[in-house]
This record gives sequence, C-alpha cells and structure tokens, in this order.
Amino acid sequence: MNQNHEDKLLVNNLREGNILSFDHLFRKYNKKVYYFAISYLKNKEEAEDIVQDVFMNLWRCRSQINEYYNFSSYLFKITFNTICKKFRKQASDKRQLEEVLSTAIREDNSTNIDIEYKSLLETTNIFIEKMPSRQKEIFLLSLDEKLTSEQIAVQLNISKKSVDNYIGMARTSLRNFLSLNYHT
Repeated sequence: MNQNHEDKLLVNNLREGNILSFDHLFRKYNKKVYYFAISYLKNKEEAEDIVQDVFMNLWRCRSQINEYYNFSSYLFKITFNTICKKFRKQASDKRQLEEVLSTAIREDNSTNIDIEYKSLLETTNIFIEKMPSRQKEIFLLSLDEKLTSEQIAVQLNISKKSVDNYIGMARTSLRNFLSLNYHT
C-alpha cells in the first residue's frame, strides 16, 4: 500500500476518533518528530516534551485535520510551530525573570538606601544637637531655613564673617565626625 494512501486512511479513521489509527500514526512518526525536535532544541527532555505535545494536540484537534494534506508535512508543521511556541515562551519567561530580578534588586537597593539615609540623618541630627548653642543656631538657620550668611548676620546682629566662621566650623566638625563614626 502507498505511504500517502495508508496515511490518508489512518487520518480518516483518526478524525473519527479511532485510537488504533492514532496509535499507529504515533508509532510511525514519534521518532521522526523527536529527532526533528532535538535538532532544534538540543535537549532530550525538551524534545520528548515536544513529541508529547504534538501528539496530544493531534488527538485533541483530530476532527480538524484535512485528510487531503500530506500528513507527514502537516505533522512536521505542527512540530515546528510547537518548537517555536516553546522558544517564545522561554524568551518570555526569561524576560519576566529578568524584570522580576531587576525590580527586586531595585527595591532591595532602595530599601538599603532608605535605611542608610535614615541612619545618617539620625546620626547627623544627634551630632548637631551636641554642637555649642551659637554654632548650632547659626548652622540650622543656614541648613533648615536656607538663610544666607548676610540674612543670618542681620537677624542675629553679628558680622557676616562671624556667621561664615560658625558655619565653616560646624561643617568641618560634622564632616570629621561622620568620616570617623559613620559606617555603611
């Protein structure tokens, strides 16, 4: 019996739900599908999964098979499409994993930065509270109120040079304290 003719008979019977025809087609083509899949995937387990997927889809969609198509070509087109679908899914999974990892790293870094910032701010505030009162007052007017040296000098009725000296001493002592005592 001619190969194409035999396949057409098996496909006709398969379309009607004949399990023996399905089994015969499986035995006839499963190794060919496997070798076709492994040539693309280079992985035995993945190629076996493709064979299973192809024949499960064949059974599920058996009523839609056109009996006039060359069954072998039809089967390998299904196989190729299943392989392509697997590659697309792997690429999508990889992108999703990279996105999740990137987000997790950003969130982790953001949390660490927030913690470090709060710790530094707390340490800085403690140090500022321990400054001599006049130095602290002038430094906070500059830092918190954003006043210029001239504005502070007028407000406190002292020279601009004195204001600059207080601010300079405060910054120097704060910088020295943080470099010696603050560890991230």
